[in-house]
Amino acid sequence: MKVYVQNKDKTPLMPCKEAKAKHLLKDGKAKVVKLCPFTIRLNWDCEWNVQEVIVGLDTGAVSVGCSAVSSNRVLYASETKLRTDIHKKIQRRAQYRRIRRSKLRYRPPRFDNRTRPKGWLPPSLRSKADSIVKIIKQLAEILPITKVVVEIAKFDIQKLQNPDIKGKEYQKGVTEGYDNKRAYVFERDKYTCQICKKREGILQTHHIIAKKDGGTDRVDNMITVHKKCHKDYNKGLIKHKFRKPKEYKVETQITILKDFIVNELKKHFEVEVTFGYITKRNRIRLNLPKSHCFDAIAITNPKKIDRLNYHYKIRCRPHGRYKLTQGRRSEQYLPTKRVYGYDVGDKVLCTKNGKQIGYIKGKMATGYFMLGDIDSKTTVKCTSHKFLELIEYGKTLQSQFIPHLS
Repeated sequence: MKVYVQNKDKTPLMPCKEAKAKHLLKDGKAKVVKLCPFTIRLNWDCEWNVQEVIVGLDTGAVSVGCSAVSSNRVLYASETKLRTDIHKKIQRRAQYRRIRRSKLRYRPPRFDNRTRPKGWLPPSLRSKADSIVKIIKQLAEILPITKVVVEIAKFDIQKLQNPDIKGKEYQKGVTEGYDNKRAYVFERDKYTCQICKKREGILQTHHIIAKKDGGTDRVDNMITVHKKCHKDYNKGLIKHKFRKPKEYKVETQITILKDFIVNELKKHFEVEVTFGYITKRNRIRLNLPKSHCFDAIAITNPKKIDRLNYHYKIRCRPHGRYKLTQGRRSEQYLPTKRVYGYDVGDKVLCTKNGKQIGYIKGKMATGYFMLGDIDSKTTVKCTSHKFLELIEYGKTLQSQFIPHLS
């Protein structure tokens, strides 16, 4: 495992081996400043003699791969899981505000605060872009980055839907010649209910993916149903499985994020742009498996690399929470401050039934905590604060060391 080194003035140096870091710490010539990734800081001014370090960034809408390569040696490799809960949290916050304002006096609507500044991004995309830039900035604190190579992609959504589209056809949608989308859906389905397969009766349009679940008003997401069938289906009296339309949210997000990320990184680093087909060619030449962290290594285009025995898994988490009370009438207040010195997101050591390292996923005012690993999908357990020891305070970017067994 590489041990990352900082100079006395916090400037990054080249990493060293575990044995050398052990001697530096034992002799009092360095101190630990970060546990994951393990980083030490020297107590004297060391000469600044560093090598060229190229960072590869494999951007994505959900997962991001990052690597640092120097002289065909992989110094750092990580895979980051971005947040995908921003949209639902904003909807819940709007619901809280709507309920709260309904209990106040009437206030006329204001429209002087609806302008969007230049370079504005939706909150869901802004969170992803800021997290990606933050990963590179934190990496620059432990490694002397020379250049950042970013893989970008631009998707033609209309070309994905219709491979034969060209010329002026881009200006004409599928609803051209129809009064509205509803008329097009009826004509496409031949005025036939897609549940009972009958044509008689009053027709309506049904969203296959409900709008509350992120569905849109695209014609691919709408079908023709009878009024009675529509009502019975929504009540659960009729069960029918519709074919879900193909969504292009990921492709759209990557297309929007590419320019923003490159422009933000150019303010701090030298940036070079590459494309997916070049990454694939380099990955096959290096005989690397398909993964975000290995794609990031291939982006740097080394001649050859040594075997990678580990990587870091990083997960983005919120800084706090908006919900402060719970219950039917919000009669129970949730703890907002630290409970017995612990808070959600802290990395702790649980001494109950052996020693195990985990993260606090939930807390109670009574001093009991829910623990789990860096992935929220795993089963958590309830443990008293008496069996916990604090390792590291919670951060918005949680990192975990993942060894490669094969």
